[in-house]
Amino acid sequence: MRFILYALAVFLILLYVFFAIKFVEYIYCAYIRSQPPLVSSNRCLRHLVLQQIWTYYPHAKNICEIGSGLGGMARYIAKNTNANVYALENMPFTIFGARFFDFITCTRSKTIWCDAFEWLDKMNKKIDVAIAYLGPSFTTKLPKYKNKIRVIISLDFEIENMRPTRTIDLGHGCTLYNHKKYPHRVFVYELQ
Repeated sequence: MRFILYALAVFLILLYVFFAIKFVEYIYCAYIRSQPPLVSSNRCLRHLVLQQIWTYYPHAKNICEIGSGLGGMARYIAKNTNANVYALENMPFTIFGARFFDFITCTRSKTIWCDAFEWLDKMNKKIDVAIAYLGPSFTTKLPKYKNKIRVIISLDFEIENMRPTRTIDLGHGCTLYNHKKYPHRVFVYELQ
């Protein structure tokens, strides 16, 4: 009986520490760096992105997800395509969780702890498809990489001053960012 109480106490302490760290990351992410906080892409958005890749870019060899969070989208794409999938994230605790889930569920997705824009600057191979779930102020940085990225798929946030090749409305749900609702949409930009 004592062992069960100790185990329960340890579990509760670990759970408390986990949520405390996530709260600190949330504050750092949303209020200090002005990034959209970690919002997992839902299954419908993931499937919509996968349909775009299957239909229009079936031969994509290198795919990256910019701002991958826990990497759910990257793992989903890796499981359902033959591409090399790179999940780019800069939050350390989130990276720990993403790598854990990569190890358990999908070793074909590679989670990289980095600033995605620095990684793209250093990248010497062409990225066929870049998936981004970034806020409006960060999506404006994406066009700079048109010589390195063939296609950008932006979730919920349109890239300012660029006309999308296709816009697909999910028809339900939204992302709340800076007290504004952004309907779930997929914006596809063919750069090359």
